[in-house]
Amino acid sequence: MTFFSFDSFRVSAVAFAVSGCLLCGSGVALAEDGSSEDEHIDVITISASRASSDDLSVADADPVESDVAQWLKTVPGANVNKNGPVTGIAQYRGMFGDRVGVSLNGRTAVGAGPNAMDAPLTYAVPMTVEAMTVYRGIAPVTAGIDTLGGAVDVHLKRARTSEDLSVEGSLSSWYSGINDGKTYAGDINVSAHDFGVYAFISDQSANNAEDALGRDIITTAYDKKQSGLDMAYEFGNSRIGVRYGKTDTGFSGTPALPMDINYVDGEQWSLDGQHQFAGAVLEWQFGASDNTHGMDNFSQRENLDPTAQRYTYAAAKSSDYKLQLTVGDWVYGLQGYLSEHDVDISNPNNAIFSVINFNQVADDRHSAYVQWGQRSEAGSDTFGVRVKYNRADAGEVAHSMAMMSPAIAGLQNDFNQADRSVDETTYDVTYHGKSVLSENFIWNYSAGIKQHAASYQQRYLWIPMQSTGGLADGKTYIGDINLDPETAYQLDAGFDYSQGGFKVSPRVFYSQVKDYIEANPSEDPRVIMVAGMMGDPVPLQFTNLDATLWGFDANWRYDMPSDFFMSGVVSYVRGERDDSDVNLYRIAPLNTRFVWGYQGVQFSTQFAAQVYADQDRVSSINNETETAGYMVWDWMADYMFDNGLTVRAGVENLFDKQYVEHLGGVNRAAGSEIAVGERLSANGRNVYVGFEFRF
Repeated sequence: MTFFSFDSFRVSAVAFAVSGCLLCGSGVALAEDGSSEDEHIDVITISASRASSDDLSVADADPVESDVAQWLKTVPGANVNKNGPVTGIAQYRGMFGDRVGVSLNGRTAVGAGPNAMDAPLTYAVPMTVEAMTVYRGIAPVTAGIDTLGGAVDVHLKRARTSEDLSVEGSLSSWYSGINDGKTYAGDINVSAHDFGVYAFISDQSANNAEDALGRDIITTAYDKKQSGLDMAYEFGNSRIGVRYGKTDTGFSGTPALPMDINYVDGEQWSLDGQHQFAGAVLEWQFGASDNTHGMDNFSQRENLDPTAQRYTYAAAKSSDYKLQLTVGDWVYGLQGYLSEHDVDISNPNNAIFSVINFNQVADDRHSAYVQWGQRSEAGSDTFGVRVKYNRADAGEVAHSMAMMSPAIAGLQNDFNQADRSVDETTYDVTYHGKSVLSENFIWNYSAGIKQHAASYQQRYLWIPMQSTGGLADGKTYIGDINLDPETAYQLDAGFDYSQGGFKVSPRVFYSQVKDYIEANPSEDPRVIMVAGMMGDPVPLQFTNLDATLWGFDANWRYDMPSDFFMSGVVSYVRGERDDSDVNLYRIAPLNTRFVWGYQGVQFSTQFAAQVYADQDRVSSINNETETAGYMVWDWMADYMFDNGLTVRAGVENLFDKQYVEHLGGVNRAAGSEIAVGERLSANGRNVYVGFEFRF
């Protein structure tokens, strides 16, 4: 992975944490004095700077990761469902997938893959990321359209403007020994006369990794390229920007899923503007994306049965918009997107075999919101409401085996004859409060009612398949067009305390979710028969039920004399179904991260320990297996020379510990030294080195 503009990164990261969001990133407007109208909302900004911040609202990222989703592990309550080396799915307080709103510069990211192989965070690579904002606890209504499970906004680097001619940029590279991983990246910004152009390119590749036993972890290789161009022009109190991004992912493994990435080709465009008036700020943004994706189960894993080989082609097109007006204490906004999804399955050895899995599936979401906030020396209060109109529809489907199988024909005909159009109105209501009791102690409390409409996979998966948005449990599912929206009643409370060099920020939370979309065994004999043909005797159907999630998380830091420091994060969540004693699926166990480090002007180093408890509260319905606890140590150091060169080296899994991550999934790839159905091992000891040169 690449290194970054360390000095500017440190300054910008702290600024983001204070203000809450970027002007043109998350859509939080700036007042005339430059302060953010949302600065009283709790956020944690993840920075990949070389300098470890002493502010608890800034978390440190590991710049050696190939997937920016891994950065979430440094945030209390956050984690990542890892289905492959570049296929991380954000998890926050036990919720993941579409429930967690992920945006890139404020835009909703829509991937092409029905199994989230190109999850939203995969469209950002470390070199292009200025910072990543995670809303702590209950996300405000300004954070995004669907934020029932939290919100993450990735602030991608933008063009910088200047009055005089200015040229600056960077070249960076790193090497990782565990998988022969290589990254080469560069960016440049040219500006003059209030006009700026920023361009970047990044090339990431690696072979399969090994675990601590020396076993090859098959289908963990990856090949990912990204490039883009961003332009901006400032005039008066206005700024206009345009951006183009290109993603080109080649063969990349996803061992926790039934297929691997053959390719992902994506293009993204956006046009945005900000205008300051007397007492008001107007922001607007329009964007579009066109992503195509191929995947198969034979190119990177063993599949000796020609009749069982499958190739899937997926495509997604989307357009989005956002307009936001800030006037005094009030924020008004309109936001939405329109997307269309198509997924076809074939057998390269049988020209007759074909399945139209999803056909012209529309998933459109429009919303309007208003937020009011006031703050004083005694604290702050923020109220917000967002009303959402959700529209979904799908075209007719087909299966080449329908003529030979009455069960498949029946499911196909039922779906095609059904009313597939859905129109729903949902809403979010949030309150955030702070009470300043003293210079050292602040109470934080919030409450909310959040609603979330079903995903297109949950509605329109018409035949038993594993196209489930990345659940990675090995089960086959079928959807339900008439699923009700989820409704979460949420509470969050905690405090911020500082004394001398010590700071701590704990939170407790509770979420009661009505009509939570989970799964129960299907009772349809046709579904059971078709799933049985694919080796699953107990297929599942998405359904509404009630669930409860609760827990606590905290972060802390102690700055010692002589530039030494200690810091840490602890997270715990419990997720249970209310209709039975069954646990919710894929919940991270109790975990903590401890860091001991030294931060000098030019030299810094740190040891970090990740400690995870065993997880025996697993979902029997999803055949989820228990995992043992573990502790893993990492070490890194860097040195910044006066000429703009920074060198960094480190060791991950310092003591070569053999372990499995609970959220890492189960191996689905045949031909590996790790058996199919066995928990995927984590990487063994990895030595890496890299540099960045800024000019």
